[in-house]
Parts: sequence; structure tokens; C-alpha cells
Amino acid sequence: MNYVAIFHANLNYAYLEEHKYEEVIHASYETILDVFTQKFPQAKFVFEASGFTIEQMAKRTPTVLRKLIKACERGQCEFMGAPYAHPIMANVPEEDGRWSNYFSMQTYQKRLGFKPESSWNPECTWMQYVPRTFRDAGYKYLTLDFESYMTCNDKDYGWVERTRARDIGWGGNLPMYDLDPNCKFLHQPFRNIVPGLHGMCRSDRLIGKYVGYFLGRIPLATYLDAIKHWSGTTNKGATIIIADDAEYTGTTGYFFVKHHRDYSRSFSVDPAAAEKLEKLVTAVQDLGALVTFKEACELEPVAEPFYVEDRFAWHRTYADAWAGTPEARAWDPILADLRKQYKENYQPLVEADPQYRALVEKFWFHMTNAANSDGRWPPPPAETCPFNRAWVLKEIGATRRALAHVRRLLKNVPPPVRIEDTCDKPVWDYGYHYTEKNGDLRVLTLYELSHHLYAAYRKFDDGQADIKEDGRVLINAIYDEFTRRGMAPLVDRRIPLQ
Repeated sequence: MNYVAIFHANLNYAYLEEHKYEEVIHASYETILDVFTQKFPQAKFVFEASGFTIEQMAKRTPTVLRKLIKACERGQCEFMGAPYAHPIMANVPEEDGRWSNYFSMQTYQKRLGFKPESSWNPECTWMQYVPRTFRDAGYKYLTLDFESYMTCNDKDYGWVERTRARDIGWGGNLPMYDLDPNCKFLHQPFRNIVPGLHGMCRSDRLIGKYVGYFLGRIPLATYLDAIKHWSGTTNKGATIIIADDAEYTGTTGYFFVKHHRDYSRSFSVDPAAAEKLEKLVTAVQDLGALVTFKEACELEPVAEPFYVEDRFAWHRTYADAWAGTPEARAWDPILADLRKQYKENYQPLVEADPQYRALVEKFWFHMTNAANSDGRWPPPPAETCPFNRAWVLKEIGATRRALAHVRRLLKNVPPPVRIEDTCDKPVWDYGYHYTEKNGDLRVLTLYELSHHLYAAYRKFDDGQADIKEDGRVLINAIYDEFTRRGMAPLVDRRIPLQ
């Protein structure tokens, strides 16, 4: 079996205060780099970091950053990118997410000398537009969440594992479906999540063992047993065995704050981390080959399209968990108002004129930084870290100042003229943009099929002659596709061809 290890580095982490940055970089990130490059030069691994994290490494620990660059140049390490300041992508508009990915890509080019192809979606939160923000930034591969996919696509699985409480921050205590470890969606990639962007699923069924092992809560044998079990028996595809916080390799991370409200033990250094990682890599290599995420995504894919309902997240929870904290409820309306002022009064003017480009980027940089997730986490009864709150508040202040600067520059410029959409559209035109895919119904997600059915009915109900007949044929074809996907028995609402 092929195995993928993704180490998720995030210096914007809750309860990771600025004075601990260098310590964590050396204890965790450098440990990972040194163990792989010095002890296992043939074993491949993935190091993921946000633009903010890479910027901090460049300023504080340039020698560690050079180690990362050299490992990537040798082809042993695949670098994976992420939005700049770790926002919850489902909780910000598509435009904000696109800018956050843009700022990371600019940082990677500047600090690493290249732009990565693979990307990390923080907390795997989902809206239908989220994958577009990564694809549009230039990424080709995206991390996906297995539990979200299965809950939204398998009726039996979803009945067991769907979280009915949207304010739960972690669904680890909920019932789990008795899953066949050979499940293809656990081991094979998906093609064209949106056209041009592929991906592969990580799963809590295995990933959580990584944290337990490095914190000394489970022995290596237990972790290896889980890897063997979830590898299945077909030896087809790959299995992601690590896709979690890199800080747990080297420190206690956020664990004791999250689970025990023990704020004194956050990010305590573990001097045995290198030895633990060596033992793990040695054992995994006895089971199979370590490959990159890109390589795993290029293996034989499943035929099914990737679909997840809006608002889903990893750990069997929802994006609402991050949007519902006191900090999010206080700050997100402020950001929404600043965004509204900019878009309605200034955006058409400043973004059409190259002379304002630096100011445009300054506004969006601070706006998207202010959406940082860990200044809004954890939810009550736990308390957010004062440092993380102060970091977000600083970015909100910088967003205000950037907007004020725009306002002063355009004080004597007439406001943009709002052009009403007066185009005469056919009465049967649906009017919603819901897919970029071609007309093959088999590659459409359930979201896209639902819209497609309404578009077909619009043609049939309001069109004439050939348009009406096209609607009739498409309605039948879509119901056939619903049936093919196992949605029978269903009420047959087909319209006869004659």
C-alpha cells in the first residue's frame, strides 16, 4: 500500500503565542525535516504551511526554511499550501477566500522560489464555491474529508454518522458506521472536484491515532494496527495516515487546552519526538511506500463526482461551530460592514485602476487576515487566548485604516454608477450559475443535478417547440441518473416523451 503523511504547520494556532513561535518551529517543524532528510532520505512526506507560517519562518528561522526548500528541491518533500491566515473558508465569501489563497501564493513564490500544486483546506469546511478559490489560485490538488463525503452520499452511512447538532465542535463521540476498510473512497482520488482540481480524502478513522501516539496516549503498536486495518486488503490506491497538526510532532500542541482546559500545558516541548517519528517511519516503511499527496491524487480515480453539502466540516461537525463562537458573532458583522462599504462604494473604481493596486491588496490582506479561525476558537466553556484575540483585532483595525485611506483618495471621485441588469432574457432561462462541468450527467454532483433538474423544468414549463422538447428529454435523463445512483424507489415524475 502507498501511504501519505501530511504535516499541517500553522503558527496562527489557538494558544500558540508569538514568543513560542521559534521554539515550536525548531521542536516540531525542524524535527520533522531532520528526521526525514537525515534518517530516511528515500521516504517521501508532505509539509504543509500557510503563507503566514512561511513568512514567520523566513523572518525568525531562515535556516529551518532553507532545510524545507532543499528537501523540496530534492523531491523528497512535497510542499502543500493553504490560505494565508488560516480562515474558515466556508465562513468567508468566495472573493475573500480567493484573495487569501492569492496572498499565500505570492509568499510562497517570494520565500520558497516556487508555487505549490497541492493545497490544504482548513478544517475541510465546505461550500460549493470553496474548491474554486483553490483552483483559481493555481492549485491542482486539494485535501478532502472522507466522513463528510460519505455522510452526504451514502444513505446508510449518513443515517449513523450525520451530526444533528450544528453547534458541536467535534463529533468524535458520536456513533460510527461499520465501514469496510476496502472502501474505495478512502483509498482512491477524485477527479475534477471542479474542473482542473483533483483531491483525495483524509479520515478521522485513522488520523486521530497520529495525535494519540505522539502524545503518548497510545502505543506505536496500536497506531500500526489501525494503519494495517484501514489499508484494506486490495493494495489499491493510497491511504493518508497523517493529516493533522505538525505541532503534535514535537510539542503537546493544543491538546490539553482542548480536552482538559489545562492552559499551562499548551505547546510544551517533547524531547522524545524525533525518536517517536523515527520508529513510526521505520514501521510504516515495512508496510508500504511513503508517497506525496500529488502522487496519490494521480493514481487511478473513482468514477463518482465529489460532493459534500454546504457547511460540512471535518471531525463530523459543521462550519457553524467556528461561526457561532462569541468572537465570531462579534467580529464577523463588523467585517461584513467593512466589506460592504468597500464593494459598494470603492471596489469598481480602485480595482479597475492599476495605480491603486497596492492599496487594494492592503485592504484585502488585512480583511482576510481578520477572518483567522483561531482568534475565534475554542468555543465556550473554554476561553480563547488573549494573544489570538489581539492578533485578529489588530487586523480588523488595519482593515479599517486601509478602507479609510481608500475613502480619502476617492473623496472627490464620483461614486460608481450602478448598472441594472436590463438584458432581456428568455422566459425559460434558469438564471443560476451552478456548474462549470460539461453536459455529462454522470460527472455532476447532487447539488449540480438538483439545479440541473430545475433548469430542465424551466425549459419544459416556459419554453416553446424545440426548447420545450429539450426540457422534456433532459428531465427524463436526470431522473434516470438519480435512479442509477441508487435513489430508487422514488416517485416517478417523468414527463412522457409523447
